[in-house]
Amino acid sequence: MTWHEFVENNFIRLVLVLWFISSFLIIFLLGQLDWIVHNELYNFGLQFNQVWAQPYWIIQRVIHVWLIAPSILCAIALGLDLRKKANGDKRVSKVKLGGGKVQLVKVNSMLISCPSCKKTFSKPLIMLDFSSKNAKLVNVCPYCNAKLGDANEEDEKDLETGVLSPDEKVKVDH
Repeated sequence: MTWHEFVENNFIRLVLVLWFISSFLIIFLLGQLDWIVHNELYNFGLQFNQVWAQPYWIIQRVIHVWLIAPSILCAIALGLDLRKKANGDKRVSKVKLGGGKVQLVKVNSMLISCPSCKKTFSKPLIMLDFSSKNAKLVNVCPYCNAKLGDANEEDEKDLETGVLSPDEKVKVDH
């Protein structure tokens, strides 16, 4: 895991935890405000009336719903993240290689076997091939630098290369 991924993942967790804590703090404070309205203000002469009570109760319930629903989703996301972290990524499968060897590979990864050196890897190197007039992007083995497969000519995008003199202008096609 790179530093960027570590910071990004922990930042998201931190935001979720802070949202979870702040939502319960806001719900607690709304309860305190409700207690002030229904207990303290009656001591100062507040008269109960449906005209002010109905909108007050509706607004209070809407605020609770809009705080509790995201809090539940936040708790579920944190719980799933902790469960995933505790279990580790166990999604692997066994792949038989040449010579009877077995290698564990993550399910969503692609395994490539080099025809020259017979080593396996998940990501080939991508290089420019300058063997013809037009440069081409080719996949090569990271161990022996052997060219992997031949693509169809119509699928390839050729890159024109060359050296420009100072007075030539570059034409760019979009």
